[in-house]
Amino acid sequence: MKQSKIFVQWALFFIFNGLLFSLSAQQDTIAAPHDTLLLTKNFKFTDGIYLSFESFQANQPDYALSELKAELYTNPQNFMTQVQQIMVPVEEGFDTLSIEKVWGLSIAGIPYVRLPKGAVDKETWVFAGLQLRGKICYFSFEDEYEREMIMAAYNPLTGRPFRQGIVKRSQKVTFEKMLHFETGEIEDFTLSGFKEWIKDDQKLLASVNDLTPNEVQKKLFKCMLIYVDRNKVYLKP
Repeated sequence: MKQSKIFVQWALFFIFNGLLFSLSAQQDTIAAPHDTLLLTKNFKFTDGIYLSFESFQANQPDYALSELKAELYTNPQNFMTQVQQIMVPVEEGFDTLSIEKVWGLSIAGIPYVRLPKGAVDKETWVFAGLQLRGKICYFSFEDEYEREMIMAAYNPLTGRPFRQGIVKRSQKVTFEKMLHFETGEIEDFTLSGFKEWIKDDQKLLASVNDLTPNEVQKKLFKCMLIYVDRNKVYLKP
């Protein structure tokens, strides 16, 4: 899986798969009453750095990407971005921005949420892209964990173990998260949590309650898509 490296120095360019193209802030939006914007599933956010959730809600980055000097690595295929350094303009030139102060960022219209330090075993700060935008937003990320397993060697004649030991094996784990666009809350994407967040849609809640355990695994994300389609939310002015 390829990664691309971005340097931002007054102008930002995005290099991926050998192609060079400038980052854009194109808007895939649907007009709504009173000059507000409907947040659709594929809404393109303005590229830049968002220092707060409120800035993200309003689609108003605190710094445009063109203002910055930054080093980061992004992979649009798995919606993951690693940030090494961000420098913002000051009177004397540029100053390093503490990544802990960044709520999220947008690259090529896709918003990425900063993960807590240690959520992924990386030396850099990691941001996860919102794969679904709406009243409930969705993102996920993977990490590898080592777990201990007992391995045994068996006698081929008797079929009995004659030696055993503990070995470590890496296991990849996927973490699924929900972001509530109206409150900024982030929780695990679980059946109980999702049901709590969709109480304002009693018809869908009834359908979710009717799902069997096997159906939950296959259909819960589809239920989220249905909820986002039926329950509109607008960007905060």
